[in-house]
Amino acid sequence: MSIPLARAVRWGVIAAGAITYPVLAHYSTTPAAVTSMPWLGVGTSLTPSLAILLFMTWNSPRKPAMLLLCAVVGMLLWGFWGMLERNFTWAYFIQHAGTNLMLAAMFGMTLTRGRQALCSRFAEAVHGSLEPEVLRYTRQLTLAWTLFFISVSGVSALLFAFAPIETWSVFANFLTFPLVILMFVVEFLVRLRKLPNLERHNILDGVRAFWKPSQERSADTPPVR
Repeated sequence: MSIPLARAVRWGVIAAGAITYPVLAHYSTTPAAVTSMPWLGVGTSLTPSLAILLFMTWNSPRKPAMLLLCAVVGMLLWGFWGMLERNFTWAYFIQHAGTNLMLAAMFGMTLTRGRQALCSRFAEAVHGSLEPEVLRYTRQLTLAWTLFFISVSGVSALLFAFAPIETWSVFANFLTFPLVILMFVVEFLVRLRKLPNLERHNILDGVRAFWKPSQERSADTPPVR
């Protein structure tokens, strides 16, 4: 298989999974599915965590230990399957709210005194040395993303506690990602107004540049003028 075809297949599989997972997750919370197919909710809710475990096992230099861990996890799932079928919605909630809280912590911890804001790091990886106004803006942007993820997690908790599970599922599975896209769009429009002369990149460009090997990053970074 050629490299372009392999890349297309990989992205096709990722896209199919990104569409299928939230649909299955939402359907598994409906009364019909909870009554007739509780195993669907357990399987779907645990899929992300198990996929990460299998990926770590595949790439681990200590495969015997990781395989033992997989066996232990398998036995725990077998032993507690009945309880999981009755409470699988908690797995969905913990994944959704927990992921957003972890992202909030990742951004927010870089706002403490003496640390460089995370969005400033991303911008520096793309633009090189940053002007003071850009540093102020990227620090404010880091705070904005922190508050965004906290808000998403808070809404998730309120809906999970007080609304029907189907309502929570719509928010978690179908509205969270569009809200992230909306956040990118709003940030881009604000940046055009506040920093009209800054070369146009988005935060994903900064993330990709930040994770490049240091040699490549140095070669791509424009010289300081």
